[in-house]
Amino acid sequence: MLKTLKIENLAIIEDLSVDFNPSMTALTGQTGAGKSLLIDSLKLLFGARADADLIRYGADNATVLGVFTDIRKPLGDYLKTLDIDQTTLTIKREISRNNKNQITVNQKNITLSELKRIAFFLGDIHEQHDISKLLDPKLQLSLIDQMDPDGISPLFNQYLLTKENYLTQLKKYEQAKKEQQSKTEALERLKDEQDELKKFGLNLTEAAELAEKIEKLSHEEKIVSRVSRAYEILDELYQKGDLYEAADALSEIKVYDGLYATGSESLKNVYYELEGLRSDLKKSLDIFEYRSEFELDQLQERLFAIHQLEKKYRMSVEALITYLKDIEEKILMTEDYEGYLKSLKADLDQKHKQTLDAGLKLHQAREKLAKKLTTEIIDELQLLDLEKVRFEIVFEKQEPTPVLYEDGLDIVTFYIGLNQGEPLKPLYKTASGGELSRFMLALKIIFAKFQSLGLVVFDEIDMGISGKTASKVATRIHALSEHTQVLTITHLAQVAAKADHHYHILKRIKDNRTVTQIDVLNTEKRIEIIAEMLSGERMDAYAIQHAKALLDK
Repeated sequence: MLKTLKIENLAIIEDLSVDFNPSMTALTGQTGAGKSLLIDSLKLLFGARADADLIRYGADNATVLGVFTDIRKPLGDYLKTLDIDQTTLTIKREISRNNKNQITVNQKNITLSELKRIAFFLGDIHEQHDISKLLDPKLQLSLIDQMDPDGISPLFNQYLLTKENYLTQLKKYEQAKKEQQSKTEALERLKDEQDELKKFGLNLTEAAELAEKIEKLSHEEKIVSRVSRAYEILDELYQKGDLYEAADALSEIKVYDGLYATGSESLKNVYYELEGLRSDLKKSLDIFEYRSEFELDQLQERLFAIHQLEKKYRMSVEALITYLKDIEEKILMTEDYEGYLKSLKADLDQKHKQTLDAGLKLHQAREKLAKKLTTEIIDELQLLDLEKVRFEIVFEKQEPTPVLYEDGLDIVTFYIGLNQGEPLKPLYKTASGGELSRFMLALKIIFAKFQSLGLVVFDEIDMGISGKTASKVATRIHALSEHTQVLTITHLAQVAAKADHHYHILKRIKDNRTVTQIDVLNTEKRIEIIAEMLSGERMDAYAIQHAKALLDK
């Protein structure tokens, strides 16, 4: 819940600090007194974009600070991911004319997106123009999703992923169809390059191996001489076996001194290493013993040819090997383009099916939630003086092939019947302003309950309502406040009288400047303000009696 709201230098608000209580608080005042500024301030705390035009004339900065207590579990769980102490939440927005804006939560800097995520769990703000959004089919679909955001989110993300894969493949397929023309000259060039590269039989290590062999053969006399001499010496040592005999001699006395044991082991290791080296040196001479007279020339010619090939294509051997594979694919595309298109189409169809399957799962989940939302709305509207209401959420049928929309396969329309004997009609064709207000209020009450919100703010959600309906609306708003803090800006006396707390917003002149102030009303002052709301500027005795009666209910 919102405990404290402090505002400095925001439009006509110079320095305002107000404490709020649990349950229901009514905010009343004349048009232009600053009620909308309170909404703007709360919106800043809920992640709205900061506008320097809101800064009070003559000031360089504006500040809005909100202190929230009684943090509920969904918000507490998210705050833990930000490493923020969730016992009490202090959100501060600072706006400056030089765009050096800052957002802090419990004195820790956070991003705007993180603040918006906090606000999602923190509460909900209803603005006057929100009612018109009810007529938008996209909003109607999103209302269904809000019934179970945690359940819908993975299904929606899977749909988006499969759809993206499908669209990528579709783009590839359509591009391939555009390129399906005669490519005779290109095909001949590709085949020539393919023949040339295939004949070379390139591999990644050949050039290095050739360079090593050429280096050896170029210094044959020196290498053979030195290696042969080394081999003879090692062979003589090996044949004599002196090292092994020395190792045996030390082994017989190794129990008398660790030095003898170590020495024996070391001599044996040296003996076996020399034996291995002797064998390797013998093998290294094979390249010279069995080579032909022209082998060096052949190796040099091969290496030169490889370098020329790299120079011609301006590619390394590794790149040429990859290029050969690309050529073969392009030749296949050109020679068997129909086959290539067929394989692309098969892949496209598979990805389309995967997207439809993901969309169908999302649709089925939405249908279940729509039934639940339908029941909740009917129950709530009946409590808001629409006892005969009928309501249905209709999913548009898509035949034969569903359209892959941005947010799924679904287009929904809210149908409502308000008069007995009349058919159901789309909400936008049927409901009046007052009926739309009650529909929106019903939604707010439902989602506050399902999302476990700690705060709901209403900006004249009771527009277009009067008489006994106003009393029922007031009762439902107050019922909501039993488990969710409610702040409601209202011009209805019935709603203001139903509130547990009543704050009056007004303008006054201070140092020749207009400023906004908020008065916390006692019982006598509430009677006066509510009487004014009932009668207008000229308050009469009847209005006062009526106001007292409303407060006594």
